[in-house]
Amino acid sequence: MEIDENLQIFISEGEELLQDMEDSLIQLENNKNDDEIINTIFRAAHTIKGSAGLFGLDYIVSFTHVVENLLDDLRNCLIPVSPELITVLMRSKDFIALLIDGIANDDEGDKKEQEELLHLLSAFKTGSSASQEPESIAITEKSDAEPVTDDAAGDAKDSSQADHYHISLRLGLDTFRMGFNPVALFRQLADLGEIVESAFVGDNIPPLDELDSESCYLGWEIALRSDAKKEQIAEIFEFIDGTQLHVLPPKSQFSAYQHLIEQSPEDELALGQLLLQIGTLTEKELQSVLNLQQENIKAGMDPATQLTGKLLVEQHMVQEEVVVEALKKQSKVRETKQQALNFVKVDSGKLDKLINLVGELVINGAKLDQVSGTIAHEELHETIEGITLALDDLRSIALGLRMVPIGATFNRFHRVIRDISKDLEKQVKLEIYGAETELDKSVIEKIGDPLMHLIRNSLDHGIESPDERARKGKPAEGVITLKAQHEAGYITIQIIDDGKGLDPDMLYSKAIEKGVINEGDKLSRQETFNLIFAAGFSTAEQVSNISGRGVGMDVVRRNIESLRGNILIDSTLGEGTTITVQLPLTLAIIDGFNVRIDDERYIFPLDMVNECITLTASQVEEATHHNYITLREEVLPIVHLKEYFDMTLDGATVPVMDGTVRNNVVVVIFANQKIGLVVDELLGEVQAVIKPLGRIFKDLNGFAGFTILGSGLVALVLDIPSLIKQVVGNEHQYFETMKKKSTQVKGNKVVH
Repeated sequence: MEIDENLQIFISEGEELLQDMEDSLIQLENNKNDDEIINTIFRAAHTIKGSAGLFGLDYIVSFTHVVENLLDDLRNCLIPVSPELITVLMRSKDFIALLIDGIANDDEGDKKEQEELLHLLSAFKTGSSASQEPESIAITEKSDAEPVTDDAAGDAKDSSQADHYHISLRLGLDTFRMGFNPVALFRQLADLGEIVESAFVGDNIPPLDELDSESCYLGWEIALRSDAKKEQIAEIFEFIDGTQLHVLPPKSQFSAYQHLIEQSPEDELALGQLLLQIGTLTEKELQSVLNLQQENIKAGMDPATQLTGKLLVEQHMVQEEVVVEALKKQSKVRETKQQALNFVKVDSGKLDKLINLVGELVINGAKLDQVSGTIAHEELHETIEGITLALDDLRSIALGLRMVPIGATFNRFHRVIRDISKDLEKQVKLEIYGAETELDKSVIEKIGDPLMHLIRNSLDHGIESPDERARKGKPAEGVITLKAQHEAGYITIQIIDDGKGLDPDMLYSKAIEKGVINEGDKLSRQETFNLIFAAGFSTAEQVSNISGRGVGMDVVRRNIESLRGNILIDSTLGEGTTITVQLPLTLAIIDGFNVRIDDERYIFPLDMVNECITLTASQVEEATHHNYITLREEVLPIVHLKEYFDMTLDGATVPVMDGTVRNNVVVVIFANQKIGLVVDELLGEVQAVIKPLGRIFKDLNGFAGFTILGSGLVALVLDIPSLIKQVVGNEHQYFETMKKKSTQVKGNKVVH
């Protein structure tokens, strides 16, 4: 089926509500008596049900209705919170998600799974609200009914002293156009209790010649005997625009009104309207007070003394405490509305287009700047300088629009840890730090799966069983920590567990066994840990549905590196493992450093450029013989990029480094590792719009993409993390040996 814009909005909002529902269910397991959490879960289910009804998605409405009834029992304290209940509600949430995902294909879900869930849900029902929907509902029609008069309103107020609600309902004109069947409303009311009496009211029906066949002019006066709360009744009607509804509760006390005020919709209502809505005031009473207010002001009384709330209290129509609570609610709503004005919901596709347009502006701005350099015109230069500054600000703002907190991604792992730890019979909790850390939306979307795999591995291989942890003197409950923080244009994410850690000797033996390395190969500690990223490598004794097939960690590394990121592992046997993932904040536009090698241009990400140096004569000699230099008493590996990229033609050799030419070295840093890259010329800072290289170059290492310079030339953007890993990884042992020698040299004051 073709999905229109409104239905797409429902799908999007449904996904958000389901995520809120899942997060709240996780919280509820540790906060069993938190009414607000339960209300949040109920509202999510209720909103999905109501919105689904708007689009005629009856199969979603019917299943969600059962879930909603169970949640209603839960919030009315008719059933206790238990791990079993949480599990069933989680499965129900997942099933609703499948139903929403299947809307485009008219997929109404697996009937067998639905029946199983309905059976499990019914097992928790107390029977208080488990009555089945009636086949039909008798409605007392009164075609010649008169509009509700003031006297009738007064009678309704008197009826509030009885044991039933009085509901005054006038449906909105667009009710039929929105696909609502009024009979369904009566069925939902019947679910909440007994409809004692109902009378049809046709006060809104126009003359026949003015009647619109598609408009709704229906209304009823209804007496409902129920133990439900007033807001539960009101929620049945909240999705029908234009509806006039007044619900007068039976025998309500201040505490009940206080709760109703707190739970009332976030609508900016006048005080009288708010009190009318919660049923503590009738229209007759409100109108009489408003009339008195106008008369007193006309008589010359100070308007400050004629406030609606003050008069209601003086006329003994409303308790002072109720007025105070209503005023608090008003103030809160105003503050919320003011905050809401500061936010606008924008389709992510539009943001992507904006980023692309900003990128084109950056490229053309650079061209303009370069062209202006050939023209001696002061005003032109000033104008272009202003444009450049504005483009810088525009770029920063545009990129900032796509930055979202990583907390939403982190929170999803609560469910993962809960479910997997139960399957593995382990006790594990998740701790999150830095959830407010922001990252580009495009990066967030791609990092979810790698993080999921790393968490699953920590659960399966890292955290021990409670018995094993007890033998080691550890708490029975293991801890997995997710941390996020900003570091110089990058975000660092750490997955830390307090499990058994990695055994380097075991990893080495497994690698030989699986043919990943050869016996006798010398590996550093870091290289040994990196063996788990080898294709087909696994330390699992047996394959499970969670891990152990050796087809995951290599994919994790490739996915992270495809985002211009890096992954590192550190572990202590018996204490735990820390996996560090470093990712760029954005994939779109960066500040770069432009260099020349022969006739080609290359861009270094500016946030990774530590410094630029010119080699001294002694450093040139050192670099020529050892491929490293001593820089401020530290060993710095040196890479001649012309040689590294094999840019020589026709058998020519790389020019020998000597003191006759300027030897420019750009020192880059990533993950606390530095290397020096030799280039021909330093050209300065640029703004680079990174574009992908294309599928034909997908296996090309060392490059993150390309950009177009102001001159129109194409410049390759270097992937510094990948480059450092290749250089340092290939020559790690050599550099480690050189570091040791360097230490000895410094200690003995010896110069090579």
